[in-house]
Amino acid sequence: MGIKDKLKTGIQRNLNQKYIIRLLDIISKKPALYAYGSTFSSLSDKYLNIFTIESLRNAYSDNNYPIGYGSLFLPYEMFHALGITPFLPEVMAGFTAGLGLATQTLKESSSNWYSQDLCTFHRSASGAVELDIFPKPDFVITTNLACDAAQKSFYIHSVKYNIEKNFYLIDVPYEYSKESISYLTGQIKNICMDISSKSGMKLDTSKFKEVISLSNEFRKWAIKVNNLRKTLTNYPPYYNGLNFILPFHGLAGTREAVILYTQMYKELKKYLDKEEKEKSGKNKSPKRILWLHLKPYYKNEIFDILERENCIIVFEEINYIHWPELDCKRPFESLAKKMLSHFLAGSIDNRIDVILKAARDYKVDGAILFSHWGCRQSNGGARIIKDSLNKLNIPTLVLDGDCVDQNNSSQGQVKTRLQGFVEILNS
Repeated sequence: MGIKDKLKTGIQRNLNQKYIIRLLDIISKKPALYAYGSTFSSLSDKYLNIFTIESLRNAYSDNNYPIGYGSLFLPYEMFHALGITPFLPEVMAGFTAGLGLATQTLKESSSNWYSQDLCTFHRSASGAVELDIFPKPDFVITTNLACDAAQKSFYIHSVKYNIEKNFYLIDVPYEYSKESISYLTGQIKNICMDISSKSGMKLDTSKFKEVISLSNEFRKWAIKVNNLRKTLTNYPPYYNGLNFILPFHGLAGTREAVILYTQMYKELKKYLDKEEKEKSGKNKSPKRILWLHLKPYYKNEIFDILERENCIIVFEEINYIHWPELDCKRPFESLAKKMLSHFLAGSIDNRIDVILKAARDYKVDGAILFSHWGCRQSNGGARIIKDSLNKLNIPTLVLDGDCVDQNNSSQGQVKTRLQGFVEILNS
């Protein structure tokens, strides 16, 4: 049994916070951490896992830094500038699926009367909170951007931990305008000042500038990675862009995100250079697929099937750089603009524009929208997205399933529909 399988089995047998902390204490030590990192197929994947473990260890450690729960689409630069250790329950719900814990966390959420039609990312995270396997937060920050479940479930978390006064909801206006920027800037600034006051730490403008500068550096390398992928067809083994959600969001504004994306660029550049040299001898070109929304985080055959059928995921909409370069001198306003410019904010036309641009830039042959159970903001636009792509003669598969609960997805049906979709691409 390999290191990763042993870790998975250990957590399944000892589902409690004490065991998780002890495990993180062991594997976060450099010798164990780098031994664990050596089990991954590429250096960027190794860094991803090392930085993830270090981030989790910080969240679970009994240190003097406050812990903050945050929903996915927040500007995490504010966390790092305030000295808050971020913990993303939605992302961790994906981990529960990958570790085979979702059945237990979902069962616990059901026993606490969480609705069955709620997104399973939030149900699984809520079950983990009820089981006390997530670290206790000092602050809870969420937004109504894209997701209608986060603001409700995160408030329930704050009630459980008796920190309702430390619950913050960032209200993102529907339209991008001067008034919206001013309104959102005020919210972000007030929240930062309130947290600084409660944590007894002065709002350090020099720290904000440093974090914003690092965020711009990360953005620069992420754009370079995305540009490489416009022509790249050969990737490191098991590379999957959907695995980088934590650093793309939660580590924005940190040196770790810069290191990771710099390494990813160098790694993919080598693959592209090699590909350019060998292009003349290459046989059949793979079908280029645009992936929309997220993926199942438990063991599944989707990406194996696509690989066998000579199809590759050339881009994922979740990795699109939607925000302009941030201004170190106007950090609160910059973060407001970052949130307002998200393609899931406002009209679905914003998302359609990004999808169509990506389809053209990456010269895709087809698109797959993984229609995750309970995700109303994504599923509600599925038909409009499919019709829009069809106008470009790009066939689109709306694949119904569940990112977290494997019992809510029919593996046989998924396989059949994928094979049918490949036949359409090949025809």
